[in-house]
Amino acid sequence: MRKPTRAHLKMTSKGKINNCRDCPSRGTTEWQVLGDCELESINDAKRTLTYEPGETLYAQGDPGNGVYCIKSGLIGLRRVDVNGNSVLLRLSAAGSTVGYRTFLSRQAHTNSAEVLTTSVVCYIARPQIEKLLKANPLLGERFLQHFSEDASEMEDDYVRSMTMAMKSRFLHLILVFYERFGYEDKDGKATVELPVKRSELAELVGVRPESISRLIDKLESENVMRFNDRRVQISDISEILEQVGPAV
Repeated sequence: MRKPTRAHLKMTSKGKINNCRDCPSRGTTEWQVLGDCELESINDAKRTLTYEPGETLYAQGDPGNGVYCIKSGLIGLRRVDVNGNSVLLRLSAAGSTVGYRTFLSRQAHTNSAEVLTTSVVCYIARPQIEKLLKANPLLGERFLQHFSEDASEMEDDYVRSMTMAMKSRFLHLILVFYERFGYEDKDGKATVELPVKRSELAELVGVRPESISRLIDKLESENVMRFNDRRVQISDISEILEQVGPAV
């Protein structure tokens, strides 16, 4: 993990805004099984860090000495192979816990966690988590459930990559972004600000950047979507939903 500057580091043992009990995402995370005293122990031990785009939570090969809870923002998990080829594998948004599999396996991180948008992340070191796991077995069960859900999601992604055409995979990805970051503009049009570059869209879809560029040109000519840099205006979101199904 990079060493944060004073501007980035904010201790969270005090202040309601950083209290785990008041975290809007807690009810959907592993930490929902913890009692008030256990949550308070996390408050005393955790650190809240603000990261800017391009920074990393951890690098591929780093030891897994803790877990990271994303309070806001977007994190991309990236892997580099032995030949230096880099692939953006998946995205983790607010409410996600990253680094937990490496933590539990006591192995080095096989991916790097790259910050894609300004993000606020709570870091909890190994000693505190191990103490909680011993005191509350339900926490371990929740981590196992999280692992199972992630595995199912990866299987779904693989099936889509094998069975869906490139256009359908791309539209599905746009819908996922709209579900998380979309809004209606002043004209009532479904709009989303893409948090990644076109080259990263291509990585997530599993094609070359030039293929995504050609597809975007085609979608615009068909009046399906309009692209203005990273802003996408969707002409008829119900039509896209019928083509590819729900985003999540």
